[in-house]
Amino acid sequence: MRKILFIVFIIISVQFTATAQYSIGISLSGIGYHPKKEKYDNVNMYKWSIDKKGQFVAFSSITFFFSYRFNDYVGAKVMQSLVLSDCAGHFAGITHFGIDLHDDIIGMKSPNHQLSATFGPFWYYRKNWNENPNYVQDLDYLESSQNKKWETRFVWHGGQIEYSYLIPESNTAITVNFLPAIPYLYTLGLGAKYLP
Repeated sequence: MRKILFIVFIIISVQFTATAQYSIGISLSGIGYHPKKEKYDNVNMYKWSIDKKGQFVAFSSITFFFSYRFNDYVGAKVMQSLVLSDCAGHFAGITHFGIDLHDDIIGMKSPNHQLSATFGPFWYYRKNWNENPNYVQDLDYLESSQNKKWETRFVWHGGQIEYSYLIPESNTAITVNFLPAIPYLYTLGLGAKYLP
């Protein structure tokens, strides 16, 4: 662990002042994929199921990003998603903070195309689905809050992948965001970010 922290420190230290840059962004998401069949069959609760098996689902969410790039290789990102209506029609949210690794780390250099991956703690929470009498909670996946109004999941190893197309001669980029909540859900979002 010390070696990893030392390497991260060295990467952050290299050219810190030359390329430090922040960006703010927003992303809209609406399609998700459940790759794994749930332990308990709650598909009948999916109000926005696209297929009969409930693997492809629709939802509505808005995500806000703030990232700070220390240098060409590494940065930090904070992400807050507000899921206005999940596939069962309930409110949910995702809070994520992580180390943001950029494509320059593997030698990809393009003035208009950027790829980054963020790794770090990830907290998922949603309004409890127990209003539905047919709902069976998977305790391996979510825990109920003490007041039973929320279900939550915290993991140290969350992540998010972002592709950005930087519009020439502007401070704006179009983004595609991929959230792999392995093995339960994959989501895709489209958005934009501003790089002052």
